[in-house]
Amino acid sequence: MNAPAPLPDRVVVATLGFDGFGDEYFEPAFEGLPHTGFRSVEFNCWYGRTITPAGLRSIRERSDAIGVTPVSLHLPSFAPGPAAADLAREVARWCWLVEAASSLDISLLKCTGSARGEAGGVESLIALLEEVGPFAADRGVRIALENHAGNVLEFAEDYDRIFEVIDDPGIGMCLDTGHFAASGVDMIAIVERFAERIIHVDLKDCAGTGEEFVPFGHGVVDFDAVLGAVTETGYDGYLVVEFPRRGDGTAIDDLAAGAEIALRHIDTRSAG
Repeated sequence: MNAPAPLPDRVVVATLGFDGFGDEYFEPAFEGLPHTGFRSVEFNCWYGRTITPAGLRSIRERSDAIGVTPVSLHLPSFAPGPAAADLAREVARWCWLVEAASSLDISLLKCTGSARGEAGGVESLIALLEEVGPFAADRGVRIALENHAGNVLEFAEDYDRIFEVIDDPGIGMCLDTGHFAASGVDMIAIVERFAERIIHVDLKDCAGTGEEFVPFGHGVVDFDAVLGAVTETGYDGYLVVEFPRRGDGTAIDDLAAGAEIALRHIDTRSAG
């Protein structure tokens, strides 16, 4: 079989597409990646062993071995609570995560918020970002706040509250098309409202309100309209193909469909 044509560096694949939600230590991802054209990878570091020094070295060594580049880390959700000790624990965790990103020459960390209604809520998240933001900026690491159905990063007003306090351009929105669709949010309005704060874009499709993610083109997301609006803002960051694995036999085709959508909105004449 001929090797697939390499995709532009801006077209990124999330390991979720190969590994699903289990603790696979990225083994399916490293097995599958050479059979795709993806050169840039977002690692879903949701388990302890993936974020230890040994785990990070493993990511680096295995990536180098197959010629791919880690470009972002997707981390477990922010979990600051209402007490001072809760905040201290989260600050310590995030200081390490910033260092972890730096050790891989990664300049972006992605994370979503705690469940809506939990103690602390968006105000605790703001308190955390106020402490961690300057350190991340000093290390050249940006923090992308991913919207997610059912938590404190879901609607425009949630981001309004954060951004009225946090004006650091290195802390911005990860626009997740699937989760905004799941929450019934008008994404064109989101793009218009937060154009200057969008620093990361996730591509996945959704059957409608509710978290039923479906193969690209089988849901309600109008990717061309949304990505067209994003592109018009001057956005030149990553487009992450982030469809969860359906089964062992579908991953390559599912991810290729997402890459095709991303390619329609990248100028391949200037893309790496």
